[in-house]
Parts: sequence; structure tokens; C-alpha cells
Amino acid sequence: ISCHDGKITNIDFCDEFLDLEVNDKNLSLCIHELELYFQGKLINFTTKINIVGSEFEQKVYKALLEIPYGNTVTYKYIADKIDSPKAARAVGNANSKNKIPIIIPCHRVVGVSNLGGYSGGNGIETKKILLNLEKSYL
Repeated sequence: ISCHDGKITNIDFCDEFLDLEVNDKNLSLCIHELELYFQGKLINFTTKINIVGSEFEQKVYKALLEIPYGNTVTYKYIADKIDSPKAARAVGNANSKNKIPIIIPCHRVVGVSNLGGYSGGNGIETKKILLNLEKSYL
């Protein structure tokens, strides 16, 4: 997990958290909230994040933040939501560039007839794990 100016900028997947001393309040909050998320005890993150990317990507990420815990929407739905109805594929591309997975829940976006892709962790297997985790705690 990376932090700059008190905001989370990047989350990479790992097998376990190391017990490190953290001096940044928001980074410490992020670690705590991720632990709660994986225990099924957190639905909404309060961690401050730095949303970066092109104007289009930022619109996508802000739309992703509105997808409720345990729910999924299609790439087309997000494209329509940001007033770019023909940009479902570009939504998928933006998702693949998401630097703050889980908090910006790109795993909740699926294809019309399949799960679509996922670039975090172990790819589609990680997406399945995250979706199943959320559904199991609803």
C-alpha cells in the first residue's frame, strides 16, 4: 500500500500483511479497514484516496465507488452512467489501470455474459474470491 500527502495512491495484492509500524494516519486506517473488509466487517471505506488517471478514467473510478458492497454491474452500465454509452470496452481498460483495487471496487464490474477480466492479484481468480467474499457476508 502506498500513500502520498495523506492519501492512498496504490494497493498491490500480497499473501499477508506484515506487522509494520506505520506513521501515516490514513495509511494505518487503510490497513485496518482492509483487514476488516477481509473479515466481512466493513462495507464502506473511509480511507482517503488519490484518484488519478485521465478525465475518463477518473469518471469511471468515481462511478465504481457508487457500486454497493456485494453487488455487480456491467461494463455497459458504467459506460451509460458516465454518459459514454459506447465505451464499455474503455471502461474495462480503465478498470485494468485502477491503482486502488478493493477500495475502488473494479471487481464489482462484470461482462454481460461472463465475469470479464481482472488485473489484480491472480487475475480472474482474485475477482471471484472478492465477489464471493462480499456475497458471503451479505
